[in-house]
Amino acid sequence: MTVQSGAIARVIAKDTGIQIDVTAQAANFTPAGTLFASASDSAGLVQPAVTVTANGAGSYTFTLATLASQPASRYTGNVTIKLCSDAPCTVAQAVPSITVPYDVTVQSNLSAWPGDKLTALSALSGVADWATFQGNNAHTGYVPIDINADKMVLRWKRGAVNNNGSNYGAISPLVTSNGRFFASGDKKLTAYQESDGAPLWSYDTTGLTYASVNPPAVDGGVVYMAAGQQQSTYMMAFDAADGSLRMKSTMTSQWENYLSPIVQNGAVYTNGGSYGGIYGFATTGEQLFFSSLSQTSGWSPAGDARAIYAYTGDALTLFEPKTGTVLSSIKDTGFTNYVYQVGGSAVIGANGGVYAAAYANGYLNGGNIGNALTRFDTLKGFVDWRVPGVYRVTPAYADGVLYAPNANPYRIEARAEATGALLWSWIPPLSGETSFFASPVVTKNLLITSTNLNTYAIDLKSHKVVWSYPAPGYLAISQNGILYIQNTDGLVAVNLK
Repeated sequence: MTVQSGAIARVIAKDTGIQIDVTAQAANFTPAGTLFASASDSAGLVQPAVTVTANGAGSYTFTLATLASQPASRYTGNVTIKLCSDAPCTVAQAVPSITVPYDVTVQSNLSAWPGDKLTALSALSGVADWATFQGNNAHTGYVPIDINADKMVLRWKRGAVNNNGSNYGAISPLVTSNGRFFASGDKKLTAYQESDGAPLWSYDTTGLTYASVNPPAVDGGVVYMAAGQQQSTYMMAFDAADGSLRMKSTMTSQWENYLSPIVQNGAVYTNGGSYGGIYGFATTGEQLFFSSLSQTSGWSPAGDARAIYAYTGDALTLFEPKTGTVLSSIKDTGFTNYVYQVGGSAVIGANGGVYAAAYANGYLNGGNIGNALTRFDTLKGFVDWRVPGVYRVTPAYADGVLYAPNANPYRIEARAEATGALLWSWIPPLSGETSFFASPVVTKNLLITSTNLNTYAIDLKSHKVVWSYPAPGYLAISQNGILYIQNTDGLVAVNLK
């Protein structure tokens, strides 16, 4: 029997366990009766129990689980999977066992960094830049790749790239393009190398009357950012290669903070206005429109070929992209305006569905006020369904499923976009985990989410954790296959291939 899945190489946050699948092919060997198995290793890293799945044509998957009690350390050796014909695993098969090498690092938040792994970078086929809040203009957080958890290797770690003090967790989520990433903070916009995290250029806004910066977006080799306050507020654009200023267009605001703008079809759109609203600018700098909205901040527009969408808590409003003409507005009658921040964005799904919650309301009274995950039917113009809960961060979306962190009950929920029905859920394992740090990211096979303590990669089929790291953060996946975990203490880059 030949192991086909290769060596085991994982990172595990201390006090948590993960699932490991080992695939093997039988050749000139047919198991007698039902194939059972048990696992062991010299370090006591894996649990004895093994689930065996027959895949057909002599292929088998052996599902193992690690113990959550191992001290922080690096563990290397071999896992022996004993092949048996009885459940207690006392009667060996004709092929009595298979052996799989492993290299597992159990990491705690007190552990030393295990060392950089600066492999050559190359773009993933079919993967776009992480260009704005939650990666794309639909804010889905979806990246169309399959990730092998054994390829998730810690690349580098550096100090925090920003600390905005903004209403979105005091962090400006980064964006990526062409081997670089861009982050704003401390009144500056800075570009860094993806390869090693080294800074490349920086633009300082201290020359503005009320200097401040908001999260950036990137498109076509240009970085866009709203900066300043009151009457010294601007939409700025910078050459991504050298940081030279490409445009600086006047806009207004009060003392608000915004999420990233979006860029599409030669225009850039952002939250703004002294009393709330949305701006549209040509990427050459001309103002296309300004449209007033309720006075809320901390949101990012969403966009597709049909419209630009602004969710302000009280309503979802659709705008014609070039003129700013209001196409329609759907009131959220369940909204109570306790705060003047949204703290997230609308998410564009399929069949005219747009999804949102009054995210910032989820923090009021310790979550006792709550909110509701809501589907807006933008084709027919009404609120289609609501799910009450405490949804504090923007959900991810892929293939008809919303992945929504809920603070009460505390879990990640996978919900059907058509009806809001709960498909499955995942509960963080540690008693000290009490909140979700930021929006999740979803790929073809994994959901990656961050609690207040750890970051987890969850298999979409088994709903089990396959990789974890002992730090929370805002999450992004670049075109070069790097996962970023970003918080106020530092920035961790993880190779995904």
